[in-house]
Amino acid sequence: MGSGGRRFRWWLAGATALAFAVRIAWLVWRWNAPIGFEDAFFYHHQANLLASGKGFIGPLPWFFQHQAVAAAEHPPLYSLYLSVFSFFGGRSVGWHQIATTLLGTATVPLVGLAAREVRGWRVGVIAAVIAAVYPNLWYQNGIVWSETMAQATVALFVFVAYRYVRRPSSRTLASLGLVAALATMARTELVLLFPVVVLPLALLTDPLPWRRRFAWAGAAFVALLVGIAPWTAMNLGRFHDTTTLSSNFGLTMASASCDSTYYGPRIGYWSFWCAESRGTAATLAGGDQSQVDALARQQAVSYVRANAGRLPAVLTARVARVAGVWQPFQQADFDQVEGRPRPVAYAGLTTWWLVAGLAVIGTVRLRRVGVVAFPALGTAAIVALAMVVAFASTRYRASCEPALVVLAAVGVEAIATLAATQAARRAEVAQGDAGEVTPG
Repeated sequence: MGSGGRRFRWWLAGATALAFAVRIAWLVWRWNAPIGFEDAFFYHHQANLLASGKGFIGPLPWFFQHQAVAAAEHPPLYSLYLSVFSFFGGRSVGWHQIATTLLGTATVPLVGLAAREVRGWRVGVIAAVIAAVYPNLWYQNGIVWSETMAQATVALFVFVAYRYVRRPSSRTLASLGLVAALATMARTELVLLFPVVVLPLALLTDPLPWRRRFAWAGAAFVALLVGIAPWTAMNLGRFHDTTTLSSNFGLTMASASCDSTYYGPRIGYWSFWCAESRGTAATLAGGDQSQVDALARQQAVSYVRANAGRLPAVLTARVARVAGVWQPFQQADFDQVEGRPRPVAYAGLTTWWLVAGLAVIGTVRLRRVGVVAFPALGTAAIVALAMVVAFASTRYRASCEPALVVLAAVGVEAIATLAATQAARRAEVAQGDAGEVTPG
């Protein structure tokens, strides 16, 4: 390996150390912070229940009704990861925060490796440094959310995707399908990575014959199915209604489909009381989640149809909120309800604007040098689609943040290259002018 490779390793190690220090500081701030009856409660307690041999059951029915009710509100990967720590005695919120911090730190070198595949080792270093300090990549680490797992798997996905772009092979594409399955087991909407990124990559592999392109795509699809089959098969066998990846879609729709989220200042956001008013809390009484989900979905669809005239405004508000271009400070205030202190929420907003702007520049740069950008941009498209059918929550944007950091690093490199080129031209002009006036 050349000097560039050695320098990259040292810089990547330094960026990872910086990331660990930043996350430890945040961990100290958030240490053993109490968790309410929301997602962190689910992940924390389900991990402990898994370690105790109870299986994938709902924590709330278990603690309040002492009933073992099958649960699939969220995919299993993050709970399984935490359960390893629980099995060895790390059952407290603090231990699960440590586990999440380690996972978040590991995301930084993955981002650096992905960026190196895109545009070389210098861009890889820039991306790793940005990822180390970027608030939207570290604030979830102290809150015990699955978004940290989603970011790690997406960073790995982008790395493998650009490795395929550089050196196409059936094995790499199949690996990409498997990583897409891993990401799906972190957040359900990431199953769209296959149609949005993996399939187009296979079909655009030139000069591979079309028959082999379809064969490679088929192999990647089989790898995806292998990755999600155990969870899907288990769900099909333990719920009354057909359930594959998640039983939470109806509740998600219901929490965003009522007057307070379709009209007034909270348009595009969500409300727990929307779902509560529709009886979706029946899970607490030991109800089958698939039936509760179906009821919530039916009621949400009925509300959407009755208020179809508001749909364009609501959908626009959802996407614009998450993009940080409509009611951004109100959205940052909403973020505080989800566990972010005000300084962190506002730091996340302002740095998001910077990273998003640099990512646009990076996308243009890749287009000009002939490198495809859609393997990274595809994650942003998936987030936008998820917002359309769900609601505007800033943390739901987490899945695309690692890919946008990669594009932002390309943008930084493009600006630096332009600045260096202009400086060299000015020096040449100055040298030429000096030569013209030098006494003969």
